[in-house]
Amino acid sequence: MVILEKPFASDMLVRLLKEERIAVLKNEMSEKCIPDGNVLADAEFCEEYKKVKKIYSVSENALGWIYDNIKDETFLKSISIVKDKSAFRKICRGIYPDFFFEEVNINGLQNLDTDKIVFPCVIKPAVGFLSKGVFVVRNPEEYKKAVETILNDFSQARTDFPEFVVGTSRFLIEEYIKGNEYAVDAYFNEEGVPAILNIFHHRFIDDSDTSDRMYLTNLGLYEKYEKPFTDFLVNLNATLHLKNFPMHIEFRYDGKKAVPIEINPLRFTGFCLNELQVFISGQHPILSFFRNKSVPKEEMWKGKENFTYSFSVLERPSADTTLKFNEEKFRKDFSGVIDVRHIPNPEAGVAATVFLKTDSTTEHQLDEIMRLDMRKYMI
Repeated sequence: MVILEKPFASDMLVRLLKEERIAVLKNEMSEKCIPDGNVLADAEFCEEYKKVKKIYSVSENALGWIYDNIKDETFLKSISIVKDKSAFRKICRGIYPDFFFEEVNINGLQNLDTDKIVFPCVIKPAVGFLSKGVFVVRNPEEYKKAVETILNDFSQARTDFPEFVVGTSRFLIEEYIKGNEYAVDAYFNEEGVPAILNIFHHRFIDDSDTSDRMYLTNLGLYEKYEKPFTDFLVNLNATLHLKNFPMHIEFRYDGKKAVPIEINPLRFTGFCLNELQVFISGQHPILSFFRNKSVPKEEMWKGKENFTYSFSVLERPSADTTLKFNEEKFRKDFSGVIDVRHIPNPEAGVAATVFLKTDSTTEHQLDEIMRLDMRKYMI
């Protein structure tokens, strides 16, 4: 069962839902994408959920409908715990007892005694999406500037996204987690056993970068991180007891332990970027979840051992909604392009997403994309 919502659903996903006759909630987004598909009204969808007990959503904008309509207290409680970063940190205390974090409301940010803060630290909404309101600060002066920006900017966030997607009343201040950042798509099956589908390295330009510009994957990542990330999921579910539950998790790994940054419930990587998996293994991750059958890494990477696959979120350089992404110029400048998806909704702030395949001779292109001036690629 799938809920389509703004900001984006790919053509690949829409074709899959039609071909597999997967039940989809009837709403404005699904009527636009698949008017002749297996679309169910609210009551029908809820009845089907009682039988299937599996829901996947392309966006957390669907959580409001789920809270209002799905009568399953255990399921709703599980969503709330993993979505709320503060509640999730409290759950993880047993795994990471020395980890510093503190929850304050938006007004309390100004009055907090910075002597009690462990620097460097991260300030972020207790409920958040797409790095909105996330700041890395190294000292009291940077903390003050970040709070000023938060107070100025978050009135706009209330209009751009629902409150349950970007919580604007509560913030989490936590110690900066050292190490590289990794993004993982996974699910717990009907017995609560975890399965990892995607492992991505989330690349940044420097320590102050919090953008979602690039994620990449290769065989080496699976060989190095599949076990420690799976071990964390096993330990986590000893407390949460999640079942039939898809999620997107962000970790930092310092070489000794994997510390989760956050978990996004009922979805995999946003903007359908989890579909990079289709170009690698041939199987859509949503099918892996519904069929409870993931592709082993040995099969997934056979014949692709020397390649890196990446996807990039190319942000709009301005608020001019008439500008469109110049795909032709991008393809001329970058080899190995697998797919380009134009994002038609200008409110999403993203011009396009790009899937790329590189090897040792073309890996420099990844650095170029990280520093890409998008003004050159808009017409």
